[in-house]
Amino acid sequence: MVVTQRKIAVVGQGVMGLTCALKLLEDGHDVTVYSHEVFSETTSMSAGAYWWPHKAYPAARVAKWSRETFEAYAALSEDRDSGVYFQTHRRFCLEPDDSAYARHLVDEWKEIDGATYGVPCREAYEVLLPVIDVPTFMPYLKARVDALGGVFRVEGLDGPDGLFPEFALVINCSGVGALHFVNDPGVFPIRGQVVSVSPIEGLDYSMRVYQKREDFTLILPRKKDIILGGTTQEGRWDREASQEDTDTIVARCTRFFPELGDCEILRTAVGLRPGRKQVRLELELIGKNQPVIHNYGHGGGGYTVALGCANEVLALANEYFSAK
Repeated sequence: MVVTQRKIAVVGQGVMGLTCALKLLEDGHDVTVYSHEVFSETTSMSAGAYWWPHKAYPAARVAKWSRETFEAYAALSEDRDSGVYFQTHRRFCLEPDDSAYARHLVDEWKEIDGATYGVPCREAYEVLLPVIDVPTFMPYLKARVDALGGVFRVEGLDGPDGLFPEFALVINCSGVGALHFVNDPGVFPIRGQVVSVSPIEGLDYSMRVYQKREDFTLILPRKKDIILGGTTQEGRWDREASQEDTDTIVARCTRFFPELGDCEILRTAVGLRPGRKQVRLELELIGKNQPVIHNYGHGGGGYTVALGCANEVLALANEYFSAK
């Protein structure tokens, strides 16, 4: 079988996989996207997404990818169909925040007094951030991949080696599935549960109360609902929604906006963020003429770094092909 040099398999159809597929297709590559689960069941579809790095390391690389992604969202916000828009976000840090550097990556931010907003804390600031309305953005992203000729296959894979020699290159965006897909023991799940409630009038900013616990307070108004969060439970694999988590999430959020208690609960969603001590983004040769570009381990920062990481994946792919 003759294999074209530019035929590429992307494993994973979450935000990481789709952004990589889009960049590769725009550059003229032939792309097939594999996923073991249907589109609606991906962790990316369960997210209440806004731009801010969360449990993604190391900071220097994450900062670069985050800024590139911020700039890409700024451009996408000009397209009303994208589901990306800018919104004021207030962040209240009850403890030192290892992602506080992110405020220096945005175009607009200022320090505020948390006590003024009912949250006495060590540090607080207001930033203008991209919000990614997932129910709009992810289908928009998938449609762009489809329009450029991307092929989608829902199929379980034991590992990347089975994709050769049909494909000349594999992009591994398998998320927490990398534990088994490439036998990486450094990958672990970070279980996140959020609650979607009906919108209330006049809530035009989001807020996050940060502390180093498994639960946190997030209020994120979107176009058709409000996302309430959340949990960050390391090592838990279960994706069933917990009523106890739902009740405590709603209780925490209603402390700040009592009217949220009268909202209709539209749904709960659980996703497994791909935890790792460091993001793995690198080219590996797993066998003769079997190159794999790994792009996983982004913690809760997938939407924040996705487009910056896709830029680096494309550069690595073209560098590999150029060297052949």
